[in-house]
Amino acid sequence: MKQPEITQVLLMAHGWGYNHRFFDAFLNTLPLQLRNTTLFVCLEAGYFPDQGKAGLMIQTEGKWLHHPAEALHSLVLAHAEVPWLGLGHSLGLSKLLDFSVRWHSLFSLHGFTHFTSSPDQPEGTSPRVLARMIQKAEQNMAEVLADFHLRCGHSAPWAKLDEPTLLADLRSLQTMNTAMALQKALEHGADFHGWASEADHIVPLQLAQACFSTALGNQSRALYQLQSNHAEFASAPARYTDTLLPLLSQH
Repeated sequence: MKQPEITQVLLMAHGWGYNHRFFDAFLNTLPLQLRNTTLFVCLEAGYFPDQGKAGLMIQTEGKWLHHPAEALHSLVLAHAEVPWLGLGHSLGLSKLLDFSVRWHSLFSLHGFTHFTSSPDQPEGTSPRVLARMIQKAEQNMAEVLADFHLRCGHSAPWAKLDEPTLLADLRSLQTMNTAMALQKALEHGADFHGWASEADHIVPLQLAQACFSTALGNQSRALYQLQSNHAEFASAPARYTDTLLPLLSQH
């Protein structure tokens, strides 16, 4: 039997403290036709090395298979004629923006372009609060991660941690600003959609609005607002798919 033709690529990126499994429940809810015609790829940070090393995870016949990060270039060339969609949760959105992909659409799930507050950008986590979290993580990463998962509303099981990578990504939040990268993607024709929540204790609604109001306004859109925890997408994706699914099914 002839295999269905791939009509789009969905490149996903999980946030800090999670891995590619974050998207499992969501993928399992998708209609069969969409699953058969979409190539699902996830940027894997490798925080839990026993479950997946850093690089790419590509779903093949319902199973995740690891590939080196360099394989992304070959994928872009092989699927250059189909739309590339980016789905980033939290820090994952900024990681997607680091890649030179000509995006058709970008989807932000509780994402941000900057995380800490500053005199010019008062919305965000206080640099002192993040510094204390980093200091504590340097001493007891497992405890910090457990507390973070509790605040996110979704736990991720793990047996082993890649603490240097977790620390490096946590420290990157101190200076991260991908606003220009997002603007560049939009100038190249990308559609942008974002989901945020007043109940999010990690990325408050006010931060998401500060990061994305201009980009969404330029496309005559607004944030999709839900009453959900920061990582509730992993356990209750149906709360998002009523708005997300039509955007994935239009190609």
